[in-house]
Amino acid sequence: MALPETSHRAATDADAAAFPNTGQYPVTSNNRQAAWWKVSLQAPDQLRQRVAFALSEILVISDVASQLTNEPDGVASYNDLLADDAFGNFRQLLQDVTLSPAMGNYLNMLRNAKAVPAKGTSADENYAREVQQLFTIGLSELQPDGTLKLDSTGLPIPTYNQVEIVQMANVFTGWGYNSTATAPSFYGATADFDHPMMLYPAYHDETQKTIVNDTVIPANQDGATDLKMTLDALFNHPNTGPFICAQLIQRLVTSNPSPAYVYRVSQVFANDGTGTRGNLGAVIRAILLDYEARSLAVAGDSGYGKLKEPLLRMTGMFRAFGASAQDGRFAIFNPQTSLDQASLRSPTVFNFFDPGYVQQGSLAGAGLLAPEFEITTASTAISVPNFIYSNIYTPTSPSSTTIVLNLSSLTANSTSPSAMVATLNQLLCANAMSSQTHSEITSALASAPASTSATALAQMALYLAATSPDAAIQR
Repeated sequence: MALPETSHRAATDADAAAFPNTGQYPVTSNNRQAAWWKVSLQAPDQLRQRVAFALSEILVISDVASQLTNEPDGVASYNDLLADDAFGNFRQLLQDVTLSPAMGNYLNMLRNAKAVPAKGTSADENYAREVQQLFTIGLSELQPDGTLKLDSTGLPIPTYNQVEIVQMANVFTGWGYNSTATAPSFYGATADFDHPMMLYPAYHDETQKTIVNDTVIPANQDGATDLKMTLDALFNHPNTGPFICAQLIQRLVTSNPSPAYVYRVSQVFANDGTGTRGNLGAVIRAILLDYEARSLAVAGDSGYGKLKEPLLRMTGMFRAFGASAQDGRFAIFNPQTSLDQASLRSPTVFNFFDPGYVQQGSLAGAGLLAPEFEITTASTAISVPNFIYSNIYTPTSPSSTTIVLNLSSLTANSTSPSAMVATLNQLLCANAMSSQTHSEITSALASAPASTSATALAQMALYLAATSPDAAIQR
């Protein structure tokens, strides 16, 4: 946690400088994607970057939005915002996300003006809705352990209603691009993705507003005070701890944490032991050091663990086998084509998959959530293994841009199939490879023709291991 942050923005710009673009834009989304792979594979601050990635799937922006497609530096800066706040306080993170020009563009808080009844206009409700539904409190009231509170008829209790969305939308009015002009223009200020949005008072709604939990925002306040009161109300809502903590556990450890696990972590969110609420550093420690995260007995439960996201399957394999290209770049610009995922490129604000997704069949029958299975389709069941294959079976004389794996840890055991598989078990399966998988890969290696080279044996073993269920599931 003490390691300094590695900047995605700096890496993006460095990639653009090293590989100049000849088109209209000097920095492109290709530069940002290449930078994401480089940081994710080689930066020393891996815990910070891993938590930032998890946060990017909760506090979502995406460059599929037209207003962000040609703003790679702005999107990279948003990634840095998440990394910078990864071990800070959630209240600061919430404010930084709210005033981020990237988020302002994505969910329409940027240049969101107060209603003008004479013109029939009203405040945009997009951010007001998603900051509640997805970023803080969720749709239904929760117990401290993340389970639903129920009303007297046994139904979930909504956390807010449409009237409160409208009222909160009025809070989020009057914010535009930062400008140092003497008379800055709300609609005409130059796009600035390097600084938080600033308030343009003339466009802020100063009427009284009643928001979530019947919090009253008094009339005639300035926009910054309205914003502070609103974000404080969301931050201090009893739902926020269990709602956010449960998703962080899902992204980092297991898809189905027990209510007790969620409770223990959300209690740390409520109070880190010093009376501080929202200490994300303490929350991450609590998640990763909890008994359920570290017990071999719990790891053996059939409902424990999670399907690895395709991006993380690839970063895991690349890191385990020292992936590199002669030109020093990871030129994977559109991984979503094969993996159905790319950094900050989800199809909607709801991320690539729903944290409450249920996979029909045996998992649903067991009452288990399986978020990542939402992007495990008939298409990706083929394209993901094919992508893994293409990154293992590279040409013997690769081009300068080809990413190549260092298979020396496997070829060193080319005469001992069992030892080779043991290495793969450790590097890809956390020493949890089933005896059946171990036996099948060992048998495949042993039955290869005697003339098979050490490299070919290593490639065969790696492909079989990397595409096995044992490597696909994090336990």
